[in-house]
Amino acid sequence: MSKLLRAIVSAGLVVGVALLALCVLANWYPALDIVNDGLPFLAAGAVALLALAFATGSRKRIGATAIFLALIVTLLLSGLPGMAPQAPDGSERFLRVVTFNLWGRNDHHLERVAAFLAEADADAVVLQEARAHHKAFLETLSARYPHRTGENGLVILSKYPILSDNRIDREGYPPWISLMVLRATLDVNGKAVDLAGVHLARPFYPDLQQADIVALTRFVQDHRGPLILAGDFNMTPWTVKLKGFTDATGLGRFNTFRPTWPMRWHALPLLPFVPIDNVFASRHFANIATTLGPRLDSDHRPVIADIALIE
Repeated sequence: MSKLLRAIVSAGLVVGVALLALCVLANWYPALDIVNDGLPFLAAGAVALLALAFATGSRKRIGATAIFLALIVTLLLSGLPGMAPQAPDGSERFLRVVTFNLWGRNDHHLERVAAFLAEADADAVVLQEARAHHKAFLETLSARYPHRTGENGLVILSKYPILSDNRIDREGYPPWISLMVLRATLDVNGKAVDLAGVHLARPFYPDLQQADIVALTRFVQDHRGPLILAGDFNMTPWTVKLKGFTDATGLGRFNTFRPTWPMRWHALPLLPFVPIDNVFASRHFANIATTLGPRLDSDHRPVIADIALIE
């Protein structure tokens, strides 16, 4: 049995190190960033492998597996820089923003979504994967959120007046799937703030996702004034792409380790393991608190961000 365990640990290390190498190579080959998204899985596997290594009693294997786990943790912690500053104690809330991916198959559970939004009582809501047949649902929210922009793909709901809006679309795609960014300028008690809803391409389409992050980076760099981004980024904070975005824009990230996906696969509930839904904000803002909403029969979990104005 000991010989078999040693063989398993050795084989696991070979596979694990190969995957870790792919994570590093994502710095030069963006398509490999999907492996970085799976780092929590790799970390869980490394912990199990370390337990097996201890069972073998082999110091060599224990040491090698411990180093392997430490390298994975280091990559995960590389997502820490760029976190939004924490607001001082007692800071007044300027905005509460909720972002939530409705998911196209969530049509029979919209009453639960409406009840959650009523309880969360956000000042603004960013919805992704809204479809034309959600129009009636959106209308039911108009009493709480009288101001709205967007209908297909991205929707922004607001208690505050929307002064202007515009959108960024992917070239060459039909309008119902081309929308990547929807921006609304809110009049928050006399202060103009831009809130942008974001829905980037999935990592299974690496070239498109790379183009999306480049376009989003350019949008932020060209922007002036207070800005909040909220939505489904389809990448984790420790990916090369999102770390590069954070470095290039200087925006503060509100969600680093709270997993939001996948909440389900068809009818099967799952435990989420990656934080791909997020809120980012310019230097004008700080994080009072960031929490997650309940299961709402989507494959995503809502993010609730309480934001303070500091500049």
